[in-house]
Amino acid sequence: MDKQKIENKFIYFISLLGMVTILILIAYFFFLRNVEVDIMDNAQYAYVGENGNASVVVSAKQGELNQRMQDFLNSVEYEVSPNSNLSNGDTIHVSATYDEALANQYHYQPKSVETDIVVEGLANRYHSLQDIPKALIKEGRSVALDYVKENQESIYKLDGKEEKTPGLEKMKIVYSAYLKSNQKNNSDRFTYIISMNYSSEILYYMVCIPNINDSNEIDVHNIYGEKAYLTQDELNNKDFSGYVDRVYSSKYQIEENK
Repeated sequence: MDKQKIENKFIYFISLLGMVTILILIAYFFFLRNVEVDIMDNAQYAYVGENGNASVVVSAKQGELNQRMQDFLNSVEYEVSPNSNLSNGDTIHVSATYDEALANQYHYQPKSVETDIVVEGLANRYHSLQDIPKALIKEGRSVALDYVKENQESIYKLDGKEEKTPGLEKMKIVYSAYLKSNQKNNSDRFTYIISMNYSSEILYYMVCIPNINDSNEIDVHNIYGEKAYLTQDELNNKDFSGYVDRVYSSKYQIEENK
């Protein structure tokens, strides 16, 4: 009987020792052990602009990380040099600073706090309208019409009209052109003049789609428009090309897309 009690106590103490050991190991691996964190390996790069006129925003990756690691990485601040007028093939130097108190609290040991990166993947401008894929031209026209349709009420009220907006019976692109900028800091774009036939009158509205380049993507977030204030002669002669030339020729080379 005494022997059985001794065996039971032995098993109890062995089990208790095992659980304590496991708890100590868990505490060490998750709370006490210093963990190396590769700062640059957890960086992501977002380029803004085109080949020859780009900059880059560096930030911590977001995704499948535990909350402690994400909190620490979100405290990292990156500096880039140079960070203007970037071209494909340029080498940029990236350095990082981090919250040292947070690193100590989480037992993180940061490494790779600076690196050199070769710029790549920047889009190029087209030389002329004939180089632009027909699919991109077609998509631009469709997006311009959608923009007008979605904003038809506010477009009608641009001149301070307060009456109820009449129904838009018909809309049509009456002029389309590719505007190639004379300045590298200003993007190339598509521009359209759209006739909007309301039940009571006809309005002409101009839509511009910026950032046309060989990424072949339509920049829907930066589309903008304005009422086309044609002169009486331009209206009488339907001289839309004359209007666009008058507004844009000082800054762009204009290629009409007939």
